[in-house]
Amino acid sequence: MTRKSRFFLLLLLAGLTTRFAVAQEGVSYENPNSVSPIPYYEQLYKQRIWSRVDLEQKQNRGFFFKGKEITKLLIDAVMNDEIQTVYDAEAGLGELEKPMTKEEFVKRLQKTQGDEGEPEPQPLYEEDWPYAVGEVVEYNGVNYESLKDENLGNYPDTAPDYWKVWEGEKPEPFLPSEITILEVMEDVIFDKRRAREYRDIQSIKLVVPGKYTNDGSNYYVATFAYKDLEKFFREHPEKALWYNQYNSAENRNLADAFLLHLYQGQLYKVENPENLTLQDIYGQDANGNPSIKAGLIGAEQVRMKMLEREHNLWSY
Repeated sequence: MTRKSRFFLLLLLAGLTTRFAVAQEGVSYENPNSVSPIPYYEQLYKQRIWSRVDLEQKQNRGFFFKGKEITKLLIDAVMNDEIQTVYDAEAGLGELEKPMTKEEFVKRLQKTQGDEGEPEPQPLYEEDWPYAVGEVVEYNGVNYESLKDENLGNYPDTAPDYWKVWEGEKPEPFLPSEITILEVMEDVIFDKRRAREYRDIQSIKLVVPGKYTNDGSNYYVATFAYKDLEKFFREHPEKALWYNQYNSAENRNLADAFLLHLYQGQLYKVENPENLTLQDIYGQDANGNPSIKAGLIGAEQVRMKMLEREHNLWSY
């Protein structure tokens, strides 16, 4: 056996020994949430990042085709039990640690949660007033809703064909077209065996921007494991489509669209011990005042550093 052959044999044995030792300790050597996992011992570098994808931007319209929005697709999939696992990342845990029930998911889709506490007082019933459908009145301490137009002279407690007990304000749901932000969490990994950097998407979060919420702040809906979404996209190619707005012959499956990184996202957070966003870290001007512009500039600088690091690792 030549010296070169012995060298490669030793490398092979070393790799097998490492994998066997990890397995013996009962520790997984791959990320279970990855679609195409890269073993930890083959990762030269890894960094977790979060990007916010504005689906209303022109570059991202392929994911937000009117009436066939990706948000509508995901909501319908949960409601039809085609996707059965959704996560709650607001529980103070990791993105994919606390599952959310279907009932909790439906509740988080509500723009308003209906009446809470004491109901608002309603106008008293007037015998000579022609009430219209949907009008609410109070009669003998109970609120009633009119069932017909020109509802005149029918006492609410004795005319069930004309009145029913009012159940209060019904919750108003967010429309899929109002959920316009996807927060994509991914691991940036440099595979030392293949000498290439990979973007390994871990989860996708649905977020409603402040312009569609009651209080003007962004509203978090739910988080999906991308591994579940990728499987769903592949199994439903007829509806899980990324639309090419310039050439419909080149429409793609949504799984391929994410794999090819056909979306434009603003870097939002890079993993750090304080779990701060880039706006928290860089979002101050020279006088220490909050500045969105400074935060955007800081995020762009971080992105450029990531590109520079990828270039330098190629020559490692």
